[in-house]
Amino acid sequence: MPAALAAPVAATAYAVTRLPATYAALASALTETSARLPEWRPHRLFDIGAGPGVSAWTAHTIWPSLASATLVERDYRMIAVGKRLMDEAPSGCDVTWHAADIIREPEALRGGPFDLCLISYALNELPHAERLPLVERLWKLTSGALVLVAPGTPAGFAAIREARGCLLDAGAHVVAPCPHGDVCPMAPGDWCHFSQRLARSRLHRQLKGGDAPYEDEKFAYVAAARMSVQPFAARVIRHPVVRSGHISLHLCTPEGLQQAEVTRSDKASWRSAREAHWGSSLAALPEKRRPL
Repeated sequence: MPAALAAPVAATAYAVTRLPATYAALASALTETSARLPEWRPHRLFDIGAGPGVSAWTAHTIWPSLASATLVERDYRMIAVGKRLMDEAPSGCDVTWHAADIIREPEALRGGPFDLCLISYALNELPHAERLPLVERLWKLTSGALVLVAPGTPAGFAAIREARGCLLDAGAHVVAPCPHGDVCPMAPGDWCHFSQRLARSRLHRQLKGGDAPYEDEKFAYVAAARMSVQPFAARVIRHPVVRSGHISLHLCTPEGLQQAEVTRSDKASWRSAREAHWGSSLAALPEKRRPL
């Protein structure tokens, strides 16, 4: 979110133009977290840099068990927009807002433990020196899972990658997107990110000055938990390349980054490869693979 919004109308415009995309990215990350923790039922949410409060109704949609949400946001205009949106959102989750700057007012980090903690599109905006101390403090408030989301840019991924290492050092278990808890194998100059497509309304197209009926939001994320998770074989980290009778997959695996070549003759892997998309997890590795 911008460091400062000059007027209430700016907060509204920002919410209209960016809220659908941030919602789509956050929903994708939380849905994957839920899929990896199928028996987990969070009750208390804590979100830092909450903006207009997208996290509360996104998380409550995925986990109806969510009973309360504590949202910390420094811009009172954004809080005002969030409160108006909450009036239209489904009930069932008790929302509490705190207007605070989490760097200048560290006492805002209180009231835990919380089952689910979030930093969405905020970590990358902080001064570098403040990021890991904040992640460490937030992890101490987390009794279940911590999810961090950032723009799908090299800088956004760098913030997520560094936070991931910090969480692993603190004893966290990586839930998603990584299929392992080892050092990130992404090569210098490359970055791990994903894409979520979302439909654009007529108003959305007008405000963004585009004609396309959809947009693709690129994002990077990591979900970490205090509980262990069932391992999986690989994550698809690029769009699959599909040809007649042949599918090429770029994978992150516990053995590092690999390219898998799947043909119809590999019946065990063909179906899952056909269904795979950028961001999919694989339960088993294809036979034909080589290091990237």
